[in-house]
Formats: sequence, structure tokens, C-alpha cells
Amino acid sequence: MERDLLTSVTAPIQSELDGFNNYFNSLFDTDDDSVRPLLEVLGNQRGKMLRPILVLLTAKYFGVSSDRIFHLASSVELLHTSTLIHDDVVDNSMLRRGNPSFNSLFDNKMSVLFGDYVLAMALRELSSVGVIENFSILSELSKNLSSGEIFQLVVRNSDVLSEDSYFDIIYRKTACLFSSCCRMTAITCGADPKQADAFAEFGRLAGICFQIKDDIFDYFSSSDTGKPSGNDLQEGKFTLPAIFALNTSDRDWSSYIKSVRSCSADESIRREITEYTVENGGVQYAEERMREISASAMRSLPSDMSSDLRIAFRDYVSLILNRTR
Repeated sequence: MERDLLTSVTAPIQSELDGFNNYFNSLFDTDDDSVRPLLEVLGNQRGKMLRPILVLLTAKYFGVSSDRIFHLASSVELLHTSTLIHDDVVDNSMLRRGNPSFNSLFDNKMSVLFGDYVLAMALRELSSVGVIENFSILSELSKNLSSGEIFQLVVRNSDVLSEDSYFDIIYRKTACLFSSCCRMTAITCGADPKQADAFAEFGRLAGICFQIKDDIFDYFSSSDTGKPSGNDLQEGKFTLPAIFALNTSDRDWSSYIKSVRSCSADESIRREITEYTVENGGVQYAEERMREISASAMRSLPSDMSSDLRIAFRDYVSLILNRTR
């Protein structure tokens, strides 16, 4: 199903996607022997390129296909990659997309520096787009990404599980990037403010779905998802499935919540929370919320969008909901 959905999503933009991939691959060529090994790993560990695809789909609506769009799509993918490299260092994650993370292949110092290097590549690509307003959007995006991580640390001091806080965090950490992809693309293509807002809203809602799905993966075997299972609780994070299950329980979980958030909970406590969450509708609730939000995402798109492009956007959301890693 995943492969079929991806084929449907990329059908209207296949020629643009081929051109983008050729350009993006060229960015990893370097004469600098010190960074070549890291760039080779980066080039071999790319994901589904969901954010560049979203840029190309949005540009397709406006009938724009140019080198500027390739620069913009490259910029958002490189920015995203730089944040993942830094996140893996902060979280001490050994796996990324089922592959060894940079900090496990090299070390933390090298990974932080290379994350900065990739961020510099992203800024260079964005400068080639030639739209000054995009830098303001990127600056706000960078603030949100950082403040989301900080806020996630701050809420660890509370034994209250809040859905509002959860959605605030995932907007800043994940959905804001999807939204910014769409807004920057629309502006680059000459959209009016109403059109830019519509696509930014689609990106925001699609990004929220993406993160909820990512959080659901944590409740299943890592061999199925390519992501370590139980990792969120181990890092002191409560996501939507557990927030719902524990908040609707008659049992007092406050001591468990404190131990998880202080990162002092042992494996048996984390396993008990995970099993309770799955058995008491937490994952099902998260999936229902995801479907509701995905429907809102589709309603946010312009009404004059062509049917084939609307199908591609629909399947883009379906790909997020049905991905396996």
C-alpha cells in the first residue's frame, strides 16, 4: 500500500521530482576530504523526502517549475536533516530510520559540527531562491523548533498530562516545518496571502498527523518500524496515546508519571504504561484523532485545485497515516 500511495502522490510531479533528485544528489559531491565520509552517509540514508515532495506539489498548483523550487525543496530537506542529527545527539539515539545514527557512526562532537554544516548548506540553498520573506519564515521556524525542544523539557517538571501541551510541542517540533514548506513555496510562486495561508494550514495539519503516527510507532516492535520501541518513555516523554489512556483511567498514575519524566522509571514501569496504553484504547484514540485532523487538512486546500492534484494531496496524507516507519 505504501508504495502504491507514493506512486500516486508523485504521479503529477514525476518529472519535477526526477529533476529535483538529480540536483539534490549533486549537493553531496565535495572536494573536502574531511566531510566527504559524512556526506556519503547522508546521501545513502535519505528518507521518503516527504517535505520536498510537499514543496513540489504546492508549486504544481501554481504552475511553477524552476531551479528556485529545487533550491527551496533542498533547503527544507537539509534543514530537517540538520535537526535530526542534533536531536539524535540530544536524545542519545543510536538508530535513525532503521539505520545507525550519525552519533553512533562517528561521535557526538562530530555529529553536532556536521549538523551545523548541513544547516549551512540549507541556508545557502535558501539564499539561492532569492525571496527575502522566506528568511523571516525560516527564522520563525528555527525559533519554534528550538522552543519546542525547550518546552518539552519544561513540562517534565509537571505530573499533569496535557493534550494541549502535547499538540503545542508537536506543532513547534514537527508540524511547523511542514507548514513552513508550504508557505515558503506559495510565496515563492507568487501566491496571495489567502492562498499562502491555505497551504500553510494544510502543511500544519499534515505535520501534526505525521508526528502522531511517529508517536504511535513507539508502542510496537522496533523491527516493524525501524525505530526503537519504548524510546519516548525512556526519554521522559508522554505522547498522545499514553496521555489519553492515563487521563481516562481510574487509577492514580502520578508516581509513574513523575518517575518517567525524571527518567528514573525502570523498564518494568515503562512496560506497564505501554501495555496499559495499548490495552485501554490509547493507540486507537490517537489514530482516530489523526483521521479527523487529516480530513481537516484536505478541507483547507483551495477549492479550485484540479482533481488529479487533489488526489495527490489526499494520497500524501494517506501515505503519512499508513506509513510503516
